[in-house]
Amino acid sequence: MKHRSWPVIGLVLGAVAGGLWGWFGAGGYEANDSAIGTSFLCALAGLLLGAVAATVATRRDRRRH
Repeated sequence: MKHRSWPVIGLVLGAVAGGLWGWFGAGGYEANDSAIGTSFLCALAGLLLGAVAATVATRRDRRRH
């Protein structure tokens, strides 16, 4: 797997996990708003974590060669 795709994978997984967490965790009270907001924040967090992981992996590969 290429390191460049990790931020996108983190973005998608974060959005899905955040949407599910917000939808089921809201208990029916404004579940749509909760799912959208939580999905957005988790997508940003996933994007950030994926970018950090890709950067670290790329630096490790450059040091080995």
